Amino acid sequence: MSYRIVYDHVAVHFPAQTLRPHFDHYGFHADQFLLFELGGDNNLYLGRSGKTRVRSWSLIGAGQDWEVMRGIVGFAAACEGGGMRFATASRTQAESYIRRCRGILGSALTPDGFGLAGMSATITLRATPAALSAWKKERVKELSDRLAPDQDGEELVWTLSPLRDPLHAALFFAFRYLDDTPLYNIARVHGPEYDTTPVLKRVPCDAFVREDA
Repeated sequence: MSYRIVYDHVAVHFPAQTLRPHFDHYGFHADQFLLFELGGDNNLYLGRSGKTRVRSWSLIGAGQDWEVMRGIVGFAAACEGGGMRFATASRTQAESYIRRCRGILGSALTPDGFGLAGMSATITLRATPAALSAWKKERVKELSDRLAPDQDGEELVWTLSPLRDPLHAALFFAFRYLDDTPLYNIARVHGPEYDTTPVLKRVPCDAFVREDA
């Protein structure tokens, strides 16, 4: 039976006060997070050797901590049927997966720390104004006024680098609802995929969010 193997997690913390100056209309009354997961299918291998499984990083959560965890609870259901497990386990309980992700949010990196970990991510938001409600069309115009989109047929496309540009981070968190594509399909994430040491054990202390931040 095919199942997903989870190898590692990394979270990034964006304090509200660092986002607010870039888009004060949204408010940003609470801190925002991105949660990334390194995983792959158990029956996909590199090359012909059949020894190393294919794995890649994905964005699996975005928003306030409770929003991220709400999505994680949904993913965790796959553990119950044996559809997902940690790389070091023959079976993973849903509660264990949820607990791990909650702990990762509590050990989040700064955006700069994400780069120090050798990781990068770009996010692509797409919207087709003709298919949207009047209210969403106004939001598309608002986003377009702040960051000019590219055009792909009738679609408007914004390519964002939220880990490198605070404005892009603010715009992503404020307007991500315009694109209802699953998170893992709108982000391109690059990072160490085959190192046996977890990312959080390889980054310097100053890559983490300070408790007094």
